[in-house]
Amino acid sequence: MNSRVACFTGRFQPFHLQHRDVVVAALSQFDRLIIGITNPDLTDLVPHEESSHRHSDAANPFDYQTRKEIIQASLPELESLEIIPFDLENPESWQVPKGTTFILRIFSPWEMSKKDLFENNGFTTYVLAKPEIKISASEVRDHLGSQNLAWQNSVSHTAIQTIELAWSNSRTKNAGVRV
Repeated sequence: MNSRVACFTGRFQPFHLQHRDVVVAALSQFDRLIIGITNPDLTDLVPHEESSHRHSDAANPFDYQTRKEIIQASLPELESLEIIPFDLENPESWQVPKGTTFILRIFSPWEMSKKDLFENNGFTTYVLAKPEIKISASEVRDHLGSQNLAWQNSVSHTAIQTIELAWSNSRTKNAGVRV
């Protein structure tokens, strides 16, 4: 029997409730879900014409392992969740089975370019309807930086402590480096 596999990719800086919604929707439609964390190597960030900030230090405060921990804390009920590094710039490195369907929501030209990238590499895409109000990871980071607790309403309550600790660690480790 062939299982239907989906992959949901993102930087997840940090993983928030609308990311969680995509995971839940994917698991209702597919047998298996792979979460691909893009920009896994923060020392090798590549600018993209469709998104001016994705490669900046300020937009990438959490390393791969931290993002994986935040996702796991956000989805504690999914014990066997498969999370992998996912280098969008290197399709040959994608560790997904042939026939995988990529799940996305399209908010901007950036997501459309990802859709095109997946399809141009022979994969099917499944586009979920976008919510009326979009949660912005940039806004979550801004709130974290200004110590505005409103960010906590945008993430899973089970991940708040993990995010707070990771944010504090990233600020300490990168003092004077990040904007």
